[in-house]
Amino acid sequence: MVRKLWNLQKPTIAAVNGAAYGLGCGLALSCDIRIASEAARFSEAFVRNGLIPADGSAWQLPRLIGLSNTLLLQYTGDAVDGQEAFRMGLCSKVVPHASLMETTMALATRLAKGPTFAMSLIKMLVHKAQQQDLAEHLTQAARAQQLARQTADHKEGVRAFLEKRPPRFTGR
Repeated sequence: MVRKLWNLQKPTIAAVNGAAYGLGCGLALSCDIRIASEAARFSEAFVRNGLIPADGSAWQLPRLIGLSNTLLLQYTGDAVDGQEAFRMGLCSKVVPHASLMETTMALATRLAKGPTFAMSLIKMLVHKAQQQDLAEHLTQAARAQQLARQTADHKEGVRAFLEKRPPRFTGR
């Protein structure tokens, strides 16, 4: 499941409303964006059972929150609340418990109405950039931009800009 979420060519959003411990934390980390309620709690709890984080979080977390914070969470299994997770960079936003789903669905709707092919290229570029040097990344980005320029969404985006109106993207 972690691999499927990571490789999905569409934006993924985790709405974390309560405890995201162990694999639950790993699944949230596999999403592109994590929105937490004030009631959210994140824990890399594997060590409490004499296990290691085999869900990809030992690879994902250092990229989000740094090596020291990752090791602290994974060595101790301690939980952090939504505010601390936000401060560390583990989640993108913290919202009141009552508005979590409304906030998440508003973002999901906004992204779904966007240029989805361009977003898939962005996701691919961001993921690959973690293993590339700048020269490789710029070459890959130039190729991706050539593809994006050929889409109906690009034409619509330019047209909408010139006509001073919101774009109506179709994902093509």
